[in-house]
Amino acid sequence: MEKRKSDRRSLKVFVDHILGDQERCLCISEDMSAGGMQLSGLPGKGWGRPRHVWLQFQLPNEQESSVRALGELRYERAAPDGTRVRGYRFKYMSPRERCVYNDFLRGQTLQAAE
Repeated sequence: MEKRKSDRRSLKVFVDHILGDQERCLCISEDMSAGGMQLSGLPGKGWGRPRHVWLQFQLPNEQESSVRALGELRYERAAPDGTRVRGYRFKYMSPRERCVYNDFLRGQTLQAAE
């Protein structure tokens, strides 16, 4: 049974997966939705097994500064290519960043419908 409240949009962007000042790694988004995102990455320094991480990324074609969201880890699984896939639910995003992010997703939805 599908529990998602919003549609996913397939989108590949680099995401900085931040555990702390010295613990971070670069991941790639697989898809995004209003409620969260799915990332793929290689376990190593900055991967860890956290419950919450900061996710920072730049949206394509956006002139704004990067978007930063607090993500709650919902699942993790192995991918066939040896990477790990994690699903995060957004727990917090500043109101300004939330507007930029949601406007971007709405634009993606309109492009897909055309």
